[in-house]
Amino acid sequence: MTKKTLKILLLIFLLVTIAFAKDVSICVKYDDVGGSGKYPYNFRAIDNKLFAGGTLFNPVGHLNSEVKVLSYIKFLKGLGATSIITLNSLEIPKEAQILDKLCKQENLIHYNCPMNKDLVPNKEQTKKIMELIDKKAYLHCTWGADRTGAVAAKYLRLKKEYSGHEAWSAVISNGSHAGKIGGLKQSPHYKNLILYFWPEVAKENPEVCKIYGIK
Repeated sequence: MTKKTLKILLLIFLLVTIAFAKDVSICVKYDDVGGSGKYPYNFRAIDNKLFAGGTLFNPVGHLNSEVKVLSYIKFLKGLGATSIITLNSLEIPKEAQILDKLCKQENLIHYNCPMNKDLVPNKEQTKKIMELIDKKAYLHCTWGADRTGAVAAKYLRLKKEYSGHEAWSAVISNGSHAGKIGGLKQSPHYKNLILYFWPEVAKENPEVCKIYGIK
């Protein structure tokens, strides 16, 4: 077999592999994500439609002015975002109210979906979130790590056919879809977030169950 023939066969193999491969999700991470610089806190872009991170007010002190928050909203709008999904509205309702006002000003949808370690989106809320993501959205909690990571993992499972373990591995700290500053933490405190996107974890992965205290 000549080298030329071998190259052709390898090319055919690669093309066939790609054709039958799962729809892989791509996450682009950015520098300067400290929350008051060029990008929102812990910012990353997933598949160029799920933009994820922390509060636009900067979780480190919540010091960003309305003017700075508006600049981030315009930045996200420039990326094509049509909505902002707020998961931490139970904690600082005033920030949610300001976002509501600024989004209305910029003709963006602001969807409040309160979430914490005990409260996760229900079926209808999840459906709404996925619909907004399909039209490009900025998803955020306070730090852009745990709750944001759990919903991002749900997206990977529902839209990209990731297994539970693949989705979990992607959003934990240092994972492919986690923020540079941190991802979903490995602690029993976040048990319900794991069960939200990986309800069958008890049957599939005893080691992960042990980490989160799932029986």
